[in-house]
Amino acid sequence: MPPLSDDKEENARLRSERDMAFQQMSSLQVSIDQLTQMMAGQNDRLDQVVSMLRRREAQLKRAEAEVRKLRRKLGLDPDPDPMEEPVPSEESAPDAEDQTATTTNSKASSESKASTNEKRSRPRSRGGRRPPPAHLPTDTEHHAVCACARCGGRVFKRDVLTTYIYTAVFSYVRRRAIKRERVICADPDCHQPTTAPMPPMPCQRALYDCSFLAWLVVMKFGLLVPLDRIRLLLLSQGVDIAMGSLVHLIERAADLADSIDGEHMKQLRAGAYMHFDGTGLKALVLGQDKAWDAYLEVFTRDELTVFQFDLTKHADRLQQRINGFVGILVCDAESRNAAGAPGVTLSNCNAHPLRKFREAERVQPHLARQGKRFIEVLYELEHEADRLGLQGEERLTFRQHWTRRVLNRFQQWLEGVVKRPLPPSDPVRKLAKYYLKHFEDLTRFVDDPAVLPLDNNAAEREFQRHAKLRQASLFAGSPEGGHRWATLLGVVRTAQKCDLDVLAYLTWMFERRGSHRKKFAMSAAQLTPRAYRDRASQAVLAA
Repeated sequence: MPPLSDDKEENARLRSERDMAFQQMSSLQVSIDQLTQMMAGQNDRLDQVVSMLRRREAQLKRAEAEVRKLRRKLGLDPDPDPMEEPVPSEESAPDAEDQTATTTNSKASSESKASTNEKRSRPRSRGGRRPPPAHLPTDTEHHAVCACARCGGRVFKRDVLTTYIYTAVFSYVRRRAIKRERVICADPDCHQPTTAPMPPMPCQRALYDCSFLAWLVVMKFGLLVPLDRIRLLLLSQGVDIAMGSLVHLIERAADLADSIDGEHMKQLRAGAYMHFDGTGLKALVLGQDKAWDAYLEVFTRDELTVFQFDLTKHADRLQQRINGFVGILVCDAESRNAAGAPGVTLSNCNAHPLRKFREAERVQPHLARQGKRFIEVLYELEHEADRLGLQGEERLTFRQHWTRRVLNRFQQWLEGVVKRPLPPSDPVRKLAKYYLKHFEDLTRFVDDPAVLPLDNNAAEREFQRHAKLRQASLFAGSPEGGHRWATLLGVVRTAQKCDLDVLAYLTWMFERRGSHRKKFAMSAAQLTPRAYRDRASQAVLAA
């Protein structure tokens, strides 16, 4: 065999050194893994020891408390320590990790509240469970002691221990008996019969009263329970109501609430701006082999929320719904939104490009992180304005002074990204072109006196409950069912945002929109959740 040349010898030597280095690295990696496992085991044992010590400390405190209590009973220590704190029970005593997390959270909360000096901290119980709130209806039980538990002798009543716990009463449907007197006039010239009128009902000759109708609406559109499960709940109580009857009741409820929903839309059009967004809702259409991909729109601002159902996604339908609205429509940069009605100005959502920048970090980490940081600074400035409590002209001046500076730098950065030699499919380049194309609509919030929000999250959050109900119900039974879905979901959502008891409000509204409508003679504006809340507040003040 001929001798190796100098190059071959050098390559062989390098390969051997490389293999030896790989072996050393592998052995080091194994050693590191073993050390990591050992440290993890030591940490687990250390946590167990700390938890045991804390439990022992809690036991000692309880024992000391029992000793002090016994001394006070015996008269050896008549004056209790005013600084004495309640000792947690063993069942409610948290472990070391929970206590550490609680301490950290409480420190962070106290620092933030101390910096604002606007909110008073809520008193928290130290170590024990929170008792049930006092506003709940209370069922009192008395349990007596007849004899001594040790010797069976006579006992003398000393005091009563009261313990408050949670209990539950099963909700059930009751039968309502309405007895109405029938009388005859005593005047011989008249002698006409008179019957006492029926109380308010959803309609004439109704089999279900307003409270049952309100309960059904709350179950479906408040608790998001589909009708088939509601029927199973009623069957479990021995109440057999056909599915067609439940659908008819939902139809009747939507008819009664339709004018309230229209009043909400009227109030939305009267404002300076409103949020808008859309999502899908499948509906069964007669003659179609499968469910139709219909569309559900939401219009919202503050406490008002209105849903609108449509089988198509045409822009002319949107123009008809916002006809008469002169203001700003906060929405996504969608093509159908650009063809808005006359007098409508668009303001686009900054949350969408923020999410896209986060997704683009996997492809372009450096550039995407830079673009994301610009939008994050915009949100941080908004949080600072909220912390300072700036509203109206003060917030507008704050945005023009600080936010405008960030947007000017952001625009220069976007123009630089577009000029970079990046491929057309690059996600950051696409985002830069998108933001520059809609820059005026995306930054309209800075100089608008209506003090617009940065994004359209208020409309997107309204679809959370709709999405849960859609997942449980799969589809609307018909296009008419889709319209009822939109009407009742909007009225219930508005009542929830007004912090009302939805069941009480719907019962009150159905009674005034049903068979006694002419007697009450109240307009839709007087029957909205806001009007109900104002009437309740005035009644409380008058009392």
